[in-house]
Amino acid sequence: MRKLVAIFALVFCACTRQPRPKNIILISIDTLRSDYVTAARTPHLAAFEKESAVYANAWSHCPLTLPSHLTVFTGALPPEHGVRDNAGYRFDAQKHPTLAASLREKGFKTAGAVSAYVLRKSTGAEAGFDEYDDAIGIVDGAPLGALQRPGRVTEQIAETWIRDHKAQPFFYFLHLYEPHEPYAPTYEADVRDADAIVGDFLTFLKSEKLYDDALIVVLSDHGEGLGDHGEREHGILLYRESLQVPLIVRMPGGKASRIEEAVGLADVRNLILTAVSSGKLPDIKPHALYAESLFPRIHIGWSDLHSLVESRVHYIDAPHPEAYDLHADPTEKANAIDRYRRGYLAAHKTLQNVGGAYAAPDVVSDEEKRKLASLGYVSAGGGEETLADPKDHIAEFEQLRQAMRDQSIPELEQLLAKNPRWSDVRDLLGVAYERKGDFARAAKVYEDGISLTPHLAPEFALSAASALMDARQFDDAAKHARYAADRDAPGAQLILGEIELARGNLEAAATQERVAEGNAAEKAHALFLGARIASARRDFPRALELLQASEEERKRIEASVPEGFHYVLADTYARLGRVEDAIREFEEEIRIDPRNPRAYRDLALLQTIIGDKAGAERTKERMASAGR
Repeated sequence: MRKLVAIFALVFCACTRQPRPKNIILISIDTLRSDYVTAARTPHLAAFEKESAVYANAWSHCPLTLPSHLTVFTGALPPEHGVRDNAGYRFDAQKHPTLAASLREKGFKTAGAVSAYVLRKSTGAEAGFDEYDDAIGIVDGAPLGALQRPGRVTEQIAETWIRDHKAQPFFYFLHLYEPHEPYAPTYEADVRDADAIVGDFLTFLKSEKLYDDALIVVLSDHGEGLGDHGEREHGILLYRESLQVPLIVRMPGGKASRIEEAVGLADVRNLILTAVSSGKLPDIKPHALYAESLFPRIHIGWSDLHSLVESRVHYIDAPHPEAYDLHADPTEKANAIDRYRRGYLAAHKTLQNVGGAYAAPDVVSDEEKRKLASLGYVSAGGGEETLADPKDHIAEFEQLRQAMRDQSIPELEQLLAKNPRWSDVRDLLGVAYERKGDFARAAKVYEDGISLTPHLAPEFALSAASALMDARQFDDAAKHARYAADRDAPGAQLILGEIELARGNLEAAATQERVAEGNAAEKAHALFLGARIASARRDFPRALELLQASEEERKRIEASVPEGFHYVLADTYARLGRVEDAIREFEEEIRIDPRNPRAYRDLALLQTIIGDKAGAERTKERMASAGR
């Protein structure tokens, strides 16, 4: 009898022991508000929740993509891992081992694919990954923060890698960017699309028999304002709509549970590592949750914000402090600071201890100041800061959005005069002047940005280089471009190549082209530069070959069509005697840029050469009409 009891006990233990996950998959849906995960909007995630642990009170520590993901990867808050904005800070993987690095040490093959340029390799986000796909193409005129590729493309990359590596334990990070601005066409539509992509990915895992035994984590890095407190997007304010995020964890076996205790994205790393080592999710003990946004101070000159979720109260440390009872006032509409004054004072002290003093992006060293001085920026520095409360000025963002729609130079000038460190406004104003053809004025706008926001000097120097090149001030353009290239500013090698081509230094241009071609995001545009170098050498067959390669690469990574691409292709066809192809491409260039006089003139010339005088006259009339 005792033997039977012992055997039964052994069998019972074996049957109830939690299986350890064979593979780990982390899916991040950028900018997904937790309250948008519903059966109606996200049916695939809703079905996934039915066999997962749902952390119903999960919070981000920063409403920005890069700092938040680094917190997920390291388990450290932004003040601890040191990256407190999407640009200007350096991540040290030696000091902060990442989740991927820890799992690699445990024998997992590690890989990831991202859908936003802000998570590119050079940020340090790829630390610990054996393979990390960030081939997101350049889009002419788009800010780096807006560069993205469709989640379905990224998901297919994930499927291909997993199918090729499923024989060994792996950790895969899949990042989707669909709910992020610009929406296609609405935020809710993007949420639905992201949900469908996740559904397809989970179906793929099931078809490969990888689903049941895997640890699968679905989360978001932050939410989206959607106007609830005046902010349409995210990054400035620290209200619940921007900080509360979905966190759904499926363990092998698919047991459903709901955890109400507040948890932060900084807890995710430990959650995964504990599940891998023990086969169980760790218990969540009550703890306060810190959040910050330095964006308004860094990019605009307003006050930075810090917040603390403690028990049922959300404290926001701002020039005009706030406190919200999350149970009685879940949408944070009634500031209860008078009722929670004592609690706020304690929270303020905690926030000071955790967040520390304001940490500016990469401090400009004496050597850096000397290099800026060589460009003519002797007194680089931010000057006195206007520490206005962001919530009191958030309506100005709507003014910016209207100015963006209207491309209104006076409105942008007015906004910049009030907020001279507002980098987004400066970018938009510079672009507006470039479109107007006032390249000297555009360059001045960018150059002022170097002086006022030296931590963004590489980006502004690159913009200035482009404008100066268009103004045919090649020496100054090259100085600015070299400064940007020395600091690994994306696209700097391309601009250097463009400058050398404009100067007629073909060998120097080809050298820069080869460097740029080695960057996956710049390859399509680099090949286009190579085609124009070949054309300048009158090697038109080679030019055509490079143009075709550029188009193939552009389509592969969904980069933008380089400016003037169809004109160069038309000119190449014409020189190779392929008249019909040339006419077609000239017409395409005119369709894309109806104010390009070169396309009309060369089309009319070609039509005259082949004897189509009537067609040439019509083309000239169209050119005259377009110029009005």
